[in-house]
Amino acid sequence: MKLGVCWYPEQWPEPLWASDVQRMAALGLSFVRIGEFAWSRIEPEPGRFEWDWLDRAVELARAAGLEVVM
Repeated sequence: MKLGVCWYPEQWPEPLWASDVQRMAALGLSFVRIGEFAWSRIEPEPGRFEWDWLDRAVELARAAGLEVVM
């Protein structure tokens, strides 16, 4: 059986993200769902998109062995 969890990296300081995903993986989780409430951070003003932070969060999750659902 595979288990997952919602993760809201945009709500936390980025230096905590690596330990977040490591703990999720250590608990045996397989998936994280991210980005569902992050649009205001993805598009902080009309027509200006900032994906870099989300790319970093996805990479950290994948490096910890977690699959990402958006």
